[in-house]
Amino acid sequence: MYKTLSPKIINQKSSPEEILDILLENRNIKDKENFLNPRLEEIKLPNIKKAVAIIQKSIKNKENILIYGDYDVDGITATAILWRSLRKLGAQVLPFIPHREIDGYGFKAKSFFRFQKQKNIKFDLLITVDNGILAQKEFQKLNCKIIVTDHHLVGDKQPQVDVLIHNTELSGSGIAYFLAKSLDKNADIFLSALGTVADCLPLVGINRNLVFEGLRAVNKFMPTSLYQLFKEAKINKKELSSYDLGFIIGPRINASGRLADPTDSLRLLCSDNQEICSRYAKILNDHNSKRKNLQNIALEKCLEQIDHKDKLLFFAHESYLPGIIGLIAGKLCDKYYKPSIVIAKQKKYSKGSCRSIPEINITQALRKFSHLFEDIGGHAQAAGFTIKTANISKLKKEIIPYINQKLSHKKLQPSLVTEAQMTIDAVKLANIKAISKLEPFGMGNPRPIFVFKDINITDMRLIGANKEHLKFKFDNIDGLAFHQSDLFNKLKIGQTTTFIGYLDTNTWQDITKPQIIISSVII
Repeated sequence: MYKTLSPKIINQKSSPEEILDILLENRNIKDKENFLNPRLEEIKLPNIKKAVAIIQKSIKNKENILIYGDYDVDGITATAILWRSLRKLGAQVLPFIPHREIDGYGFKAKSFFRFQKQKNIKFDLLITVDNGILAQKEFQKLNCKIIVTDHHLVGDKQPQVDVLIHNTELSGSGIAYFLAKSLDKNADIFLSALGTVADCLPLVGINRNLVFEGLRAVNKFMPTSLYQLFKEAKINKKELSSYDLGFIIGPRINASGRLADPTDSLRLLCSDNQEICSRYAKILNDHNSKRKNLQNIALEKCLEQIDHKDKLLFFAHESYLPGIIGLIAGKLCDKYYKPSIVIAKQKKYSKGSCRSIPEINITQALRKFSHLFEDIGGHAQAAGFTIKTANISKLKKEIIPYINQKLSHKKLQPSLVTEAQMTIDAVKLANIKAISKLEPFGMGNPRPIFVFKDINITDMRLIGANKEHLKFKFDNIDGLAFHQSDLFNKLKIGQTTTFIGYLDTNTWQDITKPQIIISSVII
């Protein structure tokens, strides 16, 4: 299934400017100049001046400051941004990244006191990044000044702290960046871009500008940490894109928090030392490889038990690791277009992760059964929770009928959204260059895909080490269909086909040619 946003057909006569106008109209972009030439402007965050005054006073009085982060990319980058800036200003500051299994999600007073005892330091100021909006009960156990910076949904009441900086449009790292920038004009904008993309924030408005400026900064000067990470992954990159942030760097930063100690990722991002960066880049890359393997094993276990009668996919097992259940839920949600809950069962308390479709807000759905949970957090299409293992069967019994009823009148079918129909003779380098002006691509500003109707296949062959990919020829234009080798026996040279894909380039021996990356073939 697919739908096309524009009735216009892009062909050989279409100019790059006409193509850009179609894409901007599809995105409902009125201010063409500002969208194509992003400028990062200051955003007015609540209470930021008050937070700056407290931090500056703490630095002046040589008070001990703790930055309490989170174990995902957004939380780790937010922590690194603020720590790097405060250290430059001479602050006595330490960062803390909670361990997924030991500390759990969100701010925990017991973790704060454990770290304080471990370091033999009494903290005078606590700054949370990417968490804290739901931690009122935990904060009541502390005796220090508290600044909360968070972007997650507010619970029944806002926490009563010294300063609350809350904004749901930005990522946690975005808020941390603007706070750090109020203290240090050279705060690390690239780390904010990384956190924003990895946390799947819509790349429009302020988030688009942050990522645009962050990529521009890193492409002028790549930090040692990033260079070593790419070197360890055996990836040669001259210029980074939002894809690299979301699919190459992000998963490696996340991997340590999924399987081991997330502080290893923080150590990488906070260091400029080549030897240290090399050591932690290897650790992260090894964790990522292990993560992929464990994820595939667990996913296969789920696929063996798929029951299609319900609108919600629900799995719980002792063999699932807490660090990978979110990835499994995401894969299931994408594959079957159904909200998915995957639970890592443990002895007394279990961890759950959810991914959803636009038709239902999964966090709101979970809160209907809040009496069964120890804690819940998340967004409309992604959530996490802790539950007593004894309550899992009750949750399954209650939430599946609820989701079934909520989605009973909705036809759950994913639909690819294409920009317009395009002819093969419109696949030109000039047009690809024009489309690239819409970058960075991501949530809210997807890479443009087009439908190509009734195109003649002049050649096709299997490629790749395991012959898992399919390469087409459409006259003088190449088409690549990754992981779609099953199409080889369904199509024939000389026949016409309709497919959906995006425009890309391929450089070989210093010669750059246009090509199409095919996402779907309609047979």
